Amino acid sequence: MMWTISPNVQRLVLSALAPVIELLAPPRCGICDCEGALLCQACRALWIPTRPEPVPATGLRAAAALGPYEGGLGTAIRTLKYGGVPGLARELGAALRPAIAHVARNAPFQATLVPIPTDQSRVHERGFDHALLIAEAAGLACGAPVAQLLVRTRPTPPLHTAHRDERAAILDGVMATAEAATLPAAVVLIDDVRTSGATMREAARALHASGVQWVAGVSVAYER
Repeated sequence: MMWTISPNVQRLVLSALAPVIELLAPPRCGICDCEGALLCQACRALWIPTRPEPVPATGLRAAAALGPYEGGLGTAIRTLKYGGVPGLARELGAALRPAIAHVARNAPFQATLVPIPTDQSRVHERGFDHALLIAEAAGLACGAPVAQLLVRTRPTPPLHTAHRDERAAILDGVMATAEAATLPAAVVLIDDVRTSGATMREAARALHASGVQWVAGVSVAYER
């Protein structure tokens, strides 16, 4: 009898094996695929800037990203999320340190880093929450606390298939603060990609509605 394995099961198996593969196999660059490191020195120099780029901050105190998605950063993010390489989150999260310092420089108190919550179907499919891993690595690099303050109130379709104008409607009311969460005075939201800004605005709306006064946002990349 011939057995066939669905693509979803294949992805789950690969995600489960990713930490073992990471230990046993030589690391490969998430951008150029050369052997030796998850981000090689050449790609770091080319794609990881020392100065963040400001992006539109509607609904936020400030917002920044490392650079455009259309290039090496986008390749690294896709390798992380779809290639089953969660270790890349450590590299990308640590690289957010200057961007976080930039947006939080006028915060009234030390900011808590809050990952944008990932739809649970995507977490189950990949075997990890990429936004949480990025935020934890950023917190370690910055010496900042990290808290999962936000939850999704309903599942959403993949946003990359939606037009920019449709995203706000899809995301309207989709986030809320977690029950019994202790809310900090200042928050920096952490995400992988900023497209229209609708996700950050919805996250900020949920935090503001719960009493958080100061909210900024940082993403690894932005779409032009």
